[in-house]
Order: sequence, then C-alpha cells, then structure tokens
Amino acid sequence: MQGSYNYGSHPLPVMAKRARSNNTQILLFPNGESVSPLDPGASEKSASGRRDLAGSSSISSCEVVLSGSFRRDLEGLRTVHEELTDLGCKILSPTQVEPSREVDGFVFMKGEEVESPEHIELKHLDAIQKAAFVWLHAPDGYVGLSAALEVGFAHAQGVPVFCRTPLTDVTLKSFVRETNSVAAVVSSAKEHKLPVPTPNLSTFQRYYKRVASQRGYERETAQNCLLLMVEEVGELARAIRKREKLVRHGPARGNSGESQELADVFLYIVHMANILDLDLGSAVRDKELMNITKFIRSR
Repeated sequence: MQGSYNYGSHPLPVMAKRARSNNTQILLFPNGESVSPLDPGASEKSASGRRDLAGSSSISSCEVVLSGSFRRDLEGLRTVHEELTDLGCKILSPTQVEPSREVDGFVFMKGEEVESPEHIELKHLDAIQKAAFVWLHAPDGYVGLSAALEVGFAHAQGVPVFCRTPLTDVTLKSFVRETNSVAAVVSSAKEHKLPVPTPNLSTFQRYYKRVASQRGYERETAQNCLLLMVEEVGELARAIRKREKLVRHGPARGNSGESQELADVFLYIVHMANILDLDLGSAVRDKELMNITKFIRSR
C-alpha cells in the first residue's frame, strides 16, 4: 500500500482547477445549491442548513481507509492516522501503523506478520469498498504502484480519494481531490456531503443485454417485463413470509430462499432498464442525490 494526500485549514480549498465530473463531484446542500466538495466556500454556503446536523449523534463517526506510502514518511503516516482517529473516524485499514517488518519493499504492520502481501492487499481493497472516503498519504507527491492501484480501485467503486500533497503523477491527479484540511473532509463525510457514487451497474447491464439476446428476451416490452417482475416480487414476498414464519394459508411452496428471489427481482430491474434504454447506475445516483437533499432538509 503506497500512497499520498493533502491537508491544511478548513474549507477544502481547491489546489488545482479541474473539469467537474458529472458523476462524482456534485454535492447538493439544503439551500438547493450545487457545489464541488473542493469549493472554498462550501462550508460557509451550507453552514446555516447544517447546524442541526453537526450535533447529531447519528453522524458522529465515519469509516475511512488510509492509503499511500508506508515507508517514506512513517511519522507523517502516524500523524494522519492519529488525526483521523481524533476526528472520530473508524480507520478500517490499516488498523494500526506500527511496522513489523519489510520484505521486498512491502511493509507488514503488527498483526500481519503471518499474512501474505496478496491477502493484506485484498483486505485493504475490501475496506475501500466500505469506506466513506480514502485519505492518501503521499510524501512529496509520491505514489507507489500499490497506492496507484488503490486510487484506481477507489475511483471505480465511487469512493472519493483526498490528499494533502500535490501529486507528481499527472494521470493520478485527476482521480484525487487535493485539500488542505482533513477535518473539513471528515465533516463533509459525517454530514452526508461527500460525492454520491455511481453504482457499478453498467457492466452488469451490458452483460445482461447480451444474455437477453441469447435467451430470446430482447423483444420483450416494458409491459411484459413489468408483469414478470411483479410475479418475482410476489415470490420474494413468499420467501420472506416463510423466513418470518408468517403462514396464514398453509405452508409456503418451493424451497428457493429470499436471496434467489431477490436476485430474480434485480435481474428484471436490470432488464427493464435495458428495455427503456436507461443508465440504471446514473439513475440510482441521481435519485440518491435527491434523497440526500430531502434527508438534510428534514433534520
């Protein structure tokens, strides 16, 4: 795990102007404004609408992954780890920054001595999928191969990556948000103000479009698909009823579990999106932006 990130004073100042992505960098605040998470005035613009949120116990912590160089600046890494912890973050990986040994440039932390580098890295990638954001520690702008992999993985998962230090790699710069303040990023995460990721559904949509053609479903209408989907929802309801032992009219038939029925419902949703020529991932993201706005306004 090699990487880097950036810090400073509060409202997430923009270190370098970049074109705004249409799928990850728009935040909606209670007043209806759309701002970048790196907008220098983001904190001030939304302050009035967030005062009640700031004190809410339901948003008292957030889960974070620390990535970057674990060799070049160990003290700096410890400082970032401590700062994130002091700000109320739960650091999913690494859970501690006490090196045990180093083999061929790979740093093993305490408790990892008997694990393979592959297993450690896979656990780190799994943690990234669960994190609200990744903080990249990049001393002097350096990003190693492992950290570059992690930045790319986080981007593909829709997990924002923040850094305090301007990166030397031109390509990686476009995937990392530079900011002078860890506290401001954590505050945004706790108050549901980080970018909303686009779910990774496009690949599955393309896959199922091929499958539908191969199986002869490609000419089904939206009405056909809806009727079949409703039938699957009924089967899902039956499976859940069986699980909850809510039996009124005799035992439930069949032995397929709720996981299989839920999968069927999902497949029909994907199929319907293809029939209607919709990007399901973007639709989910856009609806979640609306949901977040409603949630914040209701606090």
